[in-house]
Amino acid sequence: MRVCLASTSPARLMLLRQAGIEPLTASPDVDEDAVAAAAEAERGASLAPAELVLLLARAKAAAVAQDLAAAGEFDGIVIGGDSMFAIGGKVYGKPYTPDEATRRWREMRGATGVLHSGHSVFRVAPGEAPGKRPPSPRRR
Repeated sequence: MRVCLASTSPARLMLLRQAGIEPLTASPDVDEDAVAAAAEAERGASLAPAELVLLLARAKAAAVAQDLAAAGEFDGIVIGGDSMFAIGGKVYGKPYTPDEATRRWREMRGATGVLHSGHSVFRVAPGEAPGKRPPSPRRR
């Protein structure tokens, strides 16, 4: 079975490789801020960090699964992931620049935080909608 990592994260790629998996990689075309804003607007409240990383992981995996399904040749799973660091009630996404990372490290110095990580897996098979599989027979 083929594996596609719906991520550009070097750490996620390294983890799969350490497990003996050489995945196809694809950059998910997902506007994370828009996905989060839409979910929060629908709910009428902010999402907890654990909910947010799961929502974003699903959105990324779904986007890549749709692209692969449209191409029609991929048969395997798509793995999406997201992570955020929370400290003192504040959630931190990617710093994007070395200066921002340094600023955050200084701000966080001496404090304890929580790393929230969300993962989502979609099954993609030719001729099927992503995530949908025929029902398997029940065991008796």
